[in-house]
This record gives sequence, structure tokens and C-alpha cells, in this order.
Amino acid sequence: MLITMALVINQVRGQKVVPGFAEISDTTQAGKCDKSKVPKNQWFTDARFGMFIHWGVYAIPARGEWVMHSERMSYNGYEEIARTFKPTGFDARKIVSMAKGAGMKYLVITAKHHDGFCMWDTKLTDYNITRWGGFNRDPMKELASECLKQGMKLGFYYSVRDWHRPDFVMHYEHLNAPGQYYKGWYSFPVNWTGGEVRDCGCSGCTFNLPLGKEQDPRPTEAEGADMNRYLDYMKGQLRELLTNYGPIAVMWFDGQDIVDQQKGRVHEMIDEMRRLQPDVLINDRIAWQPGFGDYGIFEQNIPGSSIIRPWETCMTMNNSWGYTKNDTNWKSEKNIVEHLTDIVSKGGNLLLNIGPDGNGVVINDYKIRLDSVGNWLKIYAESIYGCQASGLPQPEWGRITAKGHRLYLNIFKWPVDNKLLIKGLNKKINSANLLADKKINIHYKSVSSGTELNLPAMRINKPFDKVIVLEL
Repeated sequence: MLITMALVINQVRGQKVVPGFAEISDTTQAGKCDKSKVPKNQWFTDARFGMFIHWGVYAIPARGEWVMHSERMSYNGYEEIARTFKPTGFDARKIVSMAKGAGMKYLVITAKHHDGFCMWDTKLTDYNITRWGGFNRDPMKELASECLKQGMKLGFYYSVRDWHRPDFVMHYEHLNAPGQYYKGWYSFPVNWTGGEVRDCGCSGCTFNLPLGKEQDPRPTEAEGADMNRYLDYMKGQLRELLTNYGPIAVMWFDGQDIVDQQKGRVHEMIDEMRRLQPDVLINDRIAWQPGFGDYGIFEQNIPGSSIIRPWETCMTMNNSWGYTKNDTNWKSEKNIVEHLTDIVSKGGNLLLNIGPDGNGVVINDYKIRLDSVGNWLKIYAESIYGCQASGLPQPEWGRITAKGHRLYLNIFKWPVDNKLLIKGLNKKINSANLLADKKINIHYKSVSSGTELNLPAMRINKPFDKVIVLEL
């Protein structure tokens, strides 16, 4: 994944906040659905919850997916670690079943991260999992097969940035001029490394630790590196991924450092993907500029309001994307559920990450949390899948999701006096019930600022929110 400053960039890249209120619409029309009129992203906005998988050679040193760069590992030394990558514990069936049990509807896995190591049997380089270390298995093919069996949609993450390919070398001509602003769409320099020739904001670069030839022997452009040749390679790899692995629902790009979209050949890449799989969804990181692709990305953060275009928050369960042995700062199950509800209440999706270890095994810390969220969704799924923003002010006591003529009040903090105010709600209510037990009716009345509910006195036995459903 990209580093901290990239999070700031993505808060403003093509993400427009919806002002004021939105009218609650009826999305449950009677009669048959004309599939030809259903937007191709409808499944995405209905799904609301997916699994992200960061997995690669970096799982062996177990210090995160940026370890090659941030620790200034030598190019050849990292290649030797890759020779030992034989993850016999990888089990596609278990991973897809885990995602399904957690209530996730789609899965995105790192086919190639910034280190350039390819997790499928690509014919365009030997630097891949089947040939470099002689693993003789294609995990992406196994995963694609299992997703088809279990009805899970599959997506591939692909890093445009590549620390291994000889032709990918970032120079000023690929970035904007240092200290300049790019067409005014955010208020800090595009070259967010402070005007120096660096392509990231990691600690090594922050303190200007040089990458010498012993660490990175790749040629400069003066020595023969050719970015167009790299982009030909990238295009060929996209063709493989979208041709040999069945239906691919998502192409998830990252590490796009080429500001000039013509130099990045962005339209050409998009056209090729559309040609191969017309229904594939492409995230906005295929280009540096806003507005490209089918949906926007927020990394490790959640916007404060609803967004006009489809969007997704990708988030870790601890502080790391790739498997990091010493990272024990785990989010609680309650925290994950509240993040999911918050995101859906603003019209977005949560792509929640796991990082299998160097043997391909998903450690129990992930599974415990996924099982717990899955158990919550068995009860409260109606308040998540297919839901959207309500258009009502964001309450202090929790979040509100909407679907058709229904509002779902996800209560994070049960009021001490059992009175719940829904500001701005002036519509007639036909019924109000606990979603988990619809026999329990909730009393309500109109007040000057909206609607007030008189909740039943009850003890919260679980650390998760309670959900009330209002029929309007």
C-alpha cells in the first residue's frame, strides 16, 4: 500500500462531498429487473464488504510489504529471499470460506506489489512464484477456481510502481516539477517528497538515505531504462490476469507515480482492460488525476460525509498490510463493526485486509475477528447489504443506513435515558422495531428537531451495536 501522505492525497482525489440532505429513495421496485439497465457496479454498491489480501515475498521477513525499500535491502538479497518462497500452507478454499463466513462478498489479492514479485504464473518474467523458487503452484489460479465454486467475486491488486523491473525508474520528468501544484486540485505539491528525487515518503527517504547501486543496480534512463518498455510489460501482464483467470470483478491499482496521464498511457490501459473484460471495475488509482476508473479509494480513513461516486475504504486489522510478526495492535471486533457501519452509512464499501504469513497461512488473530464480524452480520445483514446513505445528519449515538423505505439505526452508544433523537427525520413512521427481535416495538413521537424514540430499557449483552429498523 501507499504511505501516509498518500492517504491525504486520496481524500481529495475525485472525492466530492454531498452537501445538504438526500431524499430516501425506494430501491425495491416490484416486478422483474431489466438486467440491461442495471449499472455494472450495482453488485459493488450492494456488496458493501470485501476482503483485501496482502501477500508476497515480504511475508517471509515479516516486517511489512515495504521492507525491501524501507530497510534498503539489496536487490540481489531480496531476490534470494524470493527463492525460498514456497508457501505450502496456502489453502484457497480456507481463505475463500473465511471471507464468506465473515459476510464478505468480494476478494482482492495482491497479484504484484511494489517489490515486483509476481504471484501468478506470468510468462513475461521468471520473477514469479511458480518459477523463481520452483513452487510449481499458481495461487491466483487456485483462488480464482475457489471463488467460482463458492460464489465469491475476485479482484486483483496490481502495483504500477515496481522496485525490481529494470525499466521502471522514477525521475522528475515522470513527476510534476518540484514545488508546483497540479491544476489546483489540492493545496500541496504533487511531488510530496519535498522536492527531492525520491518516490516515497518512508523513513529511509525522509532522512534521505541514498539507494546506491549495491541496493538498486537498475539502470537510469541515461543508462538505457525505458518507461514505455515497462508499460508494455504492464499491459501484457494485465492481459494475462484478465484472460487466464476467469471473470475478474475488480482491478485494484496502486503506486501510480506518473502524473502525466499520456506518459502513463492511462487511457490505453483502461481501453485494454475494458476490451478484455467489459464489466471489470477499475479503481481510481489507475491514474494520478481524479475522476478515472469506476470508484474512489480511501486508505485507512473514512470520509466525514457521503461521496457522489462509488467509493471504498481499505483498512487493516492492525497497523500492517503485509504480515508483520510483531504488530499486535489489533482492532477489536466492535471497532471493525462500527467502521463497517460508518462506511455504509456514507454510501461506501469496506475492504478489510488480512496478511497471510510466509507459508501462506492466515494466523488466528485475523480469523477470530472475521468470525465475530460474520456472526454479527448473520443478525444484522439487512442493515448493511444494499444499503446507502440516509441523507440525515450524522448522529452522535451511532450511524444510520437506508434501503428503500427503511432506515436502520445502528446504535453504538445506548442512551442512558433510553431516548434517541433522530434529527431531521420528519417523515411518517409506520413501524419501529428491534431488527434482531421484531416483536419488540419501539415507541416514537415527532419533535421540533425530528423524531424521538423511547427505547426499551435493556442490558447490552454484546459489545456490538444494537439496530432498530424504521419502516417509513
